[in-house]
Amino acid sequence: MAYPAARRPDDYSDYAVVLTWPQYCRWLRGKLAWAPGAGGVMLPLPPPWKPGQHWALIGKTREGKTNFAVAMLAETRKYVLAVDPKGEDETLTRSGWMRVTSVPGGKFRPRRWSDEWRAWERIQQACEDGRPARVIVGLPTRTQSDDEANRQLMSDAIEYTRQARGWTLLVDEHQVATDPRMYRIGPQVARMAISAASAKTSVMTTMQYLSWAEKAPVRQASLMSLWKTKSRDLLRRTSEENSRDWQQLAAIVNELDRFDMVTISDDLRAPVVITRPPEV
Repeated sequence: MAYPAARRPDDYSDYAVVLTWPQYCRWLRGKLAWAPGAGGVMLPLPPPWKPGQHWALIGKTREGKTNFAVAMLAETRKYVLAVDPKGEDETLTRSGWMRVTSVPGGKFRPRRWSDEWRAWERIQQACEDGRPARVIVGLPTRTQSDDEANRQLMSDAIEYTRQARGWTLLVDEHQVATDPRMYRIGPQVARMAISAASAKTSVMTTMQYLSWAEKAPVRQASLMSLWKTKSRDLLRRTSEENSRDWQQLAAIVNELDRFDMVTISDDLRAPVVITRPPEV
């Protein structure tokens, strides 16, 4: 007769820890290692998010994925390049990050001594000085030719971050960017997710679902975040990618309020972490 394996004393995978936003950011920066769970029991938090590690954000439209990305990256990353498939995403624009429509070395490169040239001089000087540099790359997209131009620009931007090293690449609307029926830059995003860790380059992706999108950034992610959902299929798919029990995850997600989010580490014995980011 087979008996279930005894639970390890350091297995907290079915626990959830609720953190305030400042606590959450301290955890990500490696400044908070323990927090109370249910009943006040102190639990070890998952490892912090390090340069070279990736993160996948999964949730319905208008649940707050881009808002979270902007708020969190402003707290934890100095050098951020966000590609904007929409061209004029409102939440990215509210971030106050510098928007550019050209990339050094790309097909859409800045013309010498233009405003874009000077903008990139400021960006690169900030990097050399150790000051923050957070950039949005995207063109307005109202026609099919606009879409093709924006596709080329995003391709140039990804190649720039691959060569420059040390950036965090935010691929907003990951499905739009990588779907072969849309912008078709999935192979480049996959290459970054698989090979960029040694260059301390992180890839963060936002998506509504796990179909019709490049899977490498999800499968290579050290962290995954999920918003409230009624889709059992999405919970099963997410759990499969993270080797968690989908029913345990569903029980936690069912308790979330709108705009709350749960973060799951690839440390299989770590508790999940719940927070609510501020509005940008």
